[in-house]
Amino acid sequence: MPRIKADTIADHVAQQRAAVLAAAVRLFTTRGYHEVSLADVAAEVGLARSSVYRYVPDKLHLLVEWYRDAVPRTIAAWEAAVAGDASPAERAKRWADTYRAWAASPEHQLVTPLTESLSQLDDAERSEILTLHRTMMEVVARVVADAGIPPAEVRGTVDLLTGATLGAGRAEARLGRPDPALRARLHTLIDALLDPAA
Repeated sequence: MPRIKADTIADHVAQQRAAVLAAAVRLFTTRGYHEVSLADVAAEVGLARSSVYRYVPDKLHLLVEWYRDAVPRTIAAWEAAVAGDASPAERAKRWADTYRAWAASPEHQLVTPLTESLSQLDDAERSEILTLHRTMMEVVARVVADAGIPPAEVRGTVDLLTGATLGAGRAEARLGRPDPALRARLHTLIDALLDPAA
C-alpha cells in the first residue's frame, strides 16, 4: 500500500494532485507540451504512469487544471494593476505591463496547446475555459469603458489592446530580454486608443 504523506487521505490526494500539476507545468515549459508524455510526468513525481490517471484522465486535462489555477492568479494581478484613481490610459498601461510580462513567460506558452485542443474537451469544460478567459478580459474591458469608449466599441478595443500586448510579450520572449523601445510603443498605442488628449 502506498505511503500516505499527509494527515488524511484527502490531504494526500490533494498534495499528490498538486505535485502532478507542478511537475507537468515544469516539464511542459522546459521541454514543450507535445514533447512530454504522462509517463514523463509520472516519473518526475515518482509515481507509476497508471497512478497519474487517479488525478487526470489525460495529458490535455493537465492543461485544463493549469488554466483553472492560472486564471484566478492572473485576474488578481490584473486587478491590482488597474486599481487606483489614475487615468484609464495609465491604468491600462499598468495592465499591459503585467500582461506583457506574463505573455513573455514560459508558462504562458501553455495557452497555445490548450486553445488548439479546445475541440477535444466536452461542452462543459470548453465552456468553462471560455468563461475563464472572458472573466480575465473583463478586467481590461472595465478600464476601456472608463475611458469613455462607446459600449459597442469596447470589445474591439480590448481585442486591439490584448493583441498588441500579447505580441509585445511574445517579441520579448523571443529576444530573451526586455525591450524598452517596444514597451514605449505599446504605451503610445494605449494613449492613442484611450487618452483623448494624446
